[in-house]
Amino acid sequence: MKFAANKLILTIFRKFCINNEKEIWIKYEEVFLEKNKIYGAILYLSLALGLSTAAFASTEYAEGGTWSHGVGSKYVWSYYYHGHKGHGATAIGKYRSFSGYTRAGVKASATKNNWWVNRAYYNIY
Repeated sequence: MKFAANKLILTIFRKFCINNEKEIWIKYEEVFLEKNKIYGAILYLSLALGLSTAAFASTEYAEGGTWSHGVGSKYVWSYYYHGHKGHGATAIGKYRSFSGYTRAGVKASATKNNWWVNRAYYNIY
C-alpha cells in the first residue's frame, strides 16, 4: 500500500549499558509519514486546548453581599448572598438561568451549561 504523504526518517541513538561497564549505542531509524505528523499535531492541540479542566472562578464582595461566579468545564454559575436585602443571580451559557427573587439571608443560585460566550450577573432589589 502506497501513501501519498512524504516520508520523514528520524534517526534515534539509544544507549544501553551492559554490566555498568560497556556502553552500546544502537542506531534506530524510524519512518514517519508527514500525514501522521499532521494528525499527531491535531491530536495534541485538541487535548491541550479542548480537554482542559481549568475553571475560571471568582468571589467578590459586591454591594454588601458575596458574589461567587465562574465557568467550569461544563457549567457557568452565579451565586449571590446578601444578609439584608432581596437579591437574585443569573447565569447565561447555552441557555439562561435566573434564580428569581431570593429573600435576604438565603443564597441565590443560577447554573447552566456553558457555551462559547458565558455571562454571570447578580441583582439587588
